[in-house]
Amino acid sequence: MFKFSKTLTIAAGLAAASFTGGAHAQSVKTIYVGQDMNIERGMNALRSGDLDGAAKHLQRAARADIGNERLVPVLSNLCAVDYARGNLDAAEKACDRAIGEDKLFWRAYVNRGNIHKARGDFVAAQADYKRAVRIDDNELVQRALASLEAHKDKLLAEAK
Repeated sequence: MFKFSKTLTIAAGLAAASFTGGAHAQSVKTIYVGQDMNIERGMNALRSGDLDGAAKHLQRAARADIGNERLVPVLSNLCAVDYARGNLDAAEKACDRAIGEDKLFWRAYVNRGNIHKARGDFVAAQADYKRAVRIDDNELVQRALASLEAHKDKLLAEAK
């Protein structure tokens, strides 16, 4: 049913474009009718604390043709999940891909900043957090920056 609805929506959009004087292919948008089951399962697993299940379903969703509007948050969530699982390399790849798809998705910068912080690369973490601030200066980003500063101060105090 979902596949039929999606195909019907695309066909209707193309048909409308052909009747309106031949719209360019870039102006035709795909409208997704239903939620992707892998996204739904991945987010349910994440909410229940099943990080392995969340990673499995979010990876499947990221490989599917889900559209950029869905792909970028999926990649950012996958980044956060892999970070929580301790798989920093996979987490960074997911964040890099999310940022590559949408340079204004501030959550991916915060997530990647967390990875840099976990690796001890405070300069890179601060750069990502500050980039997130320039995009959307919100409480979550400010807390990430404050946490980074507190962590650096603690390390300096321990080194004395």
